[in-house]
Amino acid sequence: MERIIFSEEQSFRQSFVPWLMLAVLVAVIAGFGVAMYQQLYLGQTPDDGSSDQELIWGSIISIVVMSGTFLFILNRKLITEIWSDGIRYKFAPFVRKMKHIPLTEIASVEVAKYKPLAEFGGWGVRKKLFARKTAYNISGNIGLRVTLKNGSQIMFGTRQENEMKRAVDKMMLVDKNKYGM
Repeated sequence: MERIIFSEEQSFRQSFVPWLMLAVLVAVIAGFGVAMYQQLYLGQTPDDGSSDQELIWGSIISIVVMSGTFLFILNRKLITEIWSDGIRYKFAPFVRKMKHIPLTEIASVEVAKYKPLAEFGGWGVRKKLFARKTAYNISGNIGLRVTLKNGSQIMFGTRQENEMKRAVDKMMLVDKNKYGM
């Protein structure tokens, strides 16, 4: 009977990203507010000669798009689970249903430091097609690197390094006991 050993749920709410995006959003709103005050109340025309309607619609569209992007990123969750029979993960909306990597497909697994910017180009869902590497990460530089028997690699970011190591050790021990290795 398969059982769960470890589960971790991460979101961008736990990182610096939303705060950075919120600061940019507030700065944009403030900038449009100053521009509207100068153009609509003081009657100062901008150097580019944009009309009042262009300013208003530009403000509305910019704020709606930025707010939508902020909410989209804020609501992303990475769920990583270590089970006795393998690894399960989900990162909606990119990976909507829980995916399963069976132990029989895993060549090696390690919890280690990595360089998200240098290795994958940042955080989120990152794929390097020609290198056959995929990363699912929210923040930080610690992850679970899974190398599959077909040569591809999957990296799952974690904030719980020690717990993840213990869970991986248990998973691999269960595998050895199961197959008499």
